[in-house]
Amino acid sequence: MTRPAGVGLAARVGLAALAALLVVLTGRNQESDAEKKPDVFVPSLPTPPPRPPAYLGDTLELDRIGDSRVAVTVRQVINPAAVPNGREPGKDYIAVALSIKNIGRLTITGDANNNVSVVGSDDQTYPSSLVTVATCTNFLYGQFVLAPQEAADGCVSFALPAGVSPTEVRYSPSSGISIDVGVWTL
Repeated sequence: MTRPAGVGLAARVGLAALAALLVVLTGRNQESDAEKKPDVFVPSLPTPPPRPPAYLGDTLELDRIGDSRVAVTVRQVINPAAVPNGREPGKDYIAVALSIKNIGRLTITGDANNNVSVVGSDDQTYPSSLVTVATCTNFLYGQFVLAPQEAADGCVSFALPAGVSPTEVRYSPSSGISIDVGVWTL
């Protein structure tokens, strides 16, 4: 039986290509951990400056995105906070009264409901409940617009599980996009 001309050469070329591919793939698995490169680029973010502990009444200056800054003061934690439009069973409501001042050069907008969270005695972090409390006003539904050197006062409400008390208030500028976070110990 005779083979058509060129089949042997094509088969040898195919086998050589397959062998080369196996060498490349096998060689990859033999790289040391030091030689491996990460699959995904992860940029390193600057670390915010260390701060001394902050407590009620203290003002922290925080960096926002876009080269802007705010000075935030946690003035009071209202515990319990009266909820005029009904309560969810098994929840205790609190409100954090704060002042936000634009200490940058540009007009800024923000949402205190997104920026403020509370850590409970159960070590869980709680976002705003968005509920209206009778004791204070929630900015303009959380929203604020501040010209340079202008300030706004308001409250952010939280619904904690019954029996859980707040231990920290956190303010994350720019709805948490900024790496800077202010922490007040209660």
